[in-house]
Amino acid sequence: MKKFTPALMLVLLLFVISACTQPNDAHSDMEQGGNEYKVVLEDDRGRKIQLFKKPQRIVSLAPSSTETLFALGLEERIAGVTEYCNYPPAALEKPKAGGFSEPNIERIVSLEPELVVAVRLQEEELARLEELGIPVIILNPTTLEDVYRSMELLGQATGEEESAHLLVTETKTRVDAVKEKLSKIPEKERIRVYYEVSADPPMSVGCTSFIHELLETAGGNNIFADVEVEYPKVSAEAVVSRDPQVMLFPEYHGSEGLQSGEIVNRPGWGTISAITEERIFGIGPDKISRPGPRVAEIIEEMAAIFYPEL
Repeated sequence: MKKFTPALMLVLLLFVISACTQPNDAHSDMEQGGNEYKVVLEDDRGRKIQLFKKPQRIVSLAPSSTETLFALGLEERIAGVTEYCNYPPAALEKPKAGGFSEPNIERIVSLEPELVVAVRLQEEELARLEELGIPVIILNPTTLEDVYRSMELLGQATGEEESAHLLVTETKTRVDAVKEKLSKIPEKERIRVYYEVSADPPMSVGCTSFIHELLETAGGNNIFADVEVEYPKVSAEAVVSRDPQVMLFPEYHGSEGLQSGEIVNRPGWGTISAITEERIFGIGPDKISRPGPRVAEIIEEMAAIFYPEL
């Protein structure tokens, strides 16, 4: 049997110690931004994004993205948001990085982000951040499927794929449950709905808008579904002739009573079914306009308005 010399024993001992410590060191490198962590993804503008460390400081430049990041459990890693990010309430306490249409580049840089989540509207202004080596992912969700993809992309970008998968699954399950309940109602028998974006000038939603998809998913027949403009100006006469059975409007700061009264008293609208049947409702403007994790909530809410018996 071959004998081990003291020198050989020392070499073997060092090898064993090294083998035992390497896995922990590799894990540490990945968490702290070592060479072994790498994420490559394609954002909604078809841009290739590469991340070489898990971002611990994230700046969100859209309320919908902020809501998604919170829903993924990333509150402690959110370093800044816009002045319009008001949900969940904890978002109000986060440092501000400027407005939605005009992000403050200097302020964003001062927050030392390791990832900036932006929207298409901000693309040109944020090119300066990429020049500084700050990764920017651009999201542009305009449909429910886009919302699910945005959740998955943010999960991938932040190293929270499992949380994102669970969020998407939960959201889809709730939306599908509404669809199942409505499946027995023929399309032609579904409630005619008028959604009023603004009263002066009168504006509604056309078939290319995100709100239109939410209305239809909740079982409503958008009375302006034949209009291919996102937010078309409409006439009072057109609303009367299309005779909605339910009217919805964005309710700001508890103004439902005032706005409902104003709608009821409009000249020539007294014959509209929604008015004669007293089916005029204010709903949260943020929930219906933001393509984020509260889409299931607003779909459930509207479906209950349209079909309370279900």
